[in-house]
Amino acid sequence: MTDAFPGTRQTRDDGAYDHLRAGVSIPSLELPATTGGSLDVVADAPWTALFLYPATGAPGGPLPEGWLALPGAYGCTAESCGFRDLVDEFGAEGAAVRGVSTQNPEEQAAYASREELTYPLLSDHEHRLVGTLDLPTFTAGGSPPRIRRATLLVTADRAIREVVYPIPDPGDHAAQVLEMIRGRVR
Repeated sequence: MTDAFPGTRQTRDDGAYDHLRAGVSIPSLELPATTGGSLDVVADAPWTALFLYPATGAPGGPLPEGWLALPGAYGCTAESCGFRDLVDEFGAEGAAVRGVSTQNPEEQAAYASREELTYPLLSDHEHRLVGTLDLPTFTAGGSPPRIRRATLLVTADRAIREVVYPIPDPGDHAAQVLEMIRGRVR
């Protein structure tokens, strides 16, 4: 993928997710879902690919001031659509996909409909997951706190097995996560 905004790539691990090492358990926590109602952040599946992303924009809508200068902020659409395009392959490996941001449920639902996402996006607009796991956040141009992009690979027993951070190319990220899961399953 050609990155239209190369300065936004985050390639250096600054340690923001070091506290979520392999073996850390994610407690049961239900959040509003784009598929209706609320869902637990960890699926009832052998694996959950829980990708954490800052926010998706609206077509033609402005980005918060300074957004494009923040490493790791840009690329949410490419990332979420990458998971969309591979969701059946994740399922074939026993993995469910869930996306989480601090956007409100209405914004997420509009985005999920527009991009025809078949997996749930979960809204942590009340910062319950952010607070529980002490997830790193940032703000830009007066925006509410946004989660820094990362993916947690979680097993059915709710244990984190891998933290993928940083994510230098959100467009290729879903394929990389799928290969990681395949390597652990086979």
